[in-house]
Amino acid sequence: MDLSEHAPVGPLESTDRIRAFYALVPDEAVRLQFVALARDIARRSRGRAISGEHVHLTLAFLGDIDVAALPALRTIGDRLPHIGATIEFDVAGAWRASGVAWVAPAAVPAPVLAMHAALREALAAGGFDIEVRPFRPHVTLARRCVLPQPRARCSPVRWPVDRLCLIGSQLRPEGPVYTELAAWPLAA
Repeated sequence: MDLSEHAPVGPLESTDRIRAFYALVPDEAVRLQFVALARDIARRSRGRAISGEHVHLTLAFLGDIDVAALPALRTIGDRLPHIGATIEFDVAGAWRASGVAWVAPAAVPAPVLAMHAALREALAAGGFDIEVRPFRPHVTLARRCVLPQPRARCSPVRWPVDRLCLIGSQLRPEGPVYTELAAWPLAA
């Protein structure tokens, strides 16, 4: 894949380092379903709902990386299995210590697990630091929850996953600003 196809799509400040991660990003219809659920959970938890542009499922968080590493990260994305799946997010819960509410699938489709494993392997082979904690796919719904809700089944959000992205994140006082650095379509 020609790397010129992966030009940044949003504001990216001039710097030699960027916070980056690979993520699955939903289409607008699914994003709106997550936003509606986030507002409901935030209201009940007395937290702050995420905004629509922040809806994603992180596959691999890289942290602060050198901008010079972006071509290698794009090549890794090019070589991953580009197979989509439908994920049903049907369990809501919270991490009480951090005050974060989330929604997760009760069962993770095999293609998503395979993509995550291939990504971890490729990043390690490329010399990138990878997280050692277990992969727990989820979508963050709200932060600063005062009354985190217990883990429970919820009305499902069905997400036909059809897009993988490499995202740059800039932390600002008003919240993070995401920039799509590369994207790959996923086949059904």
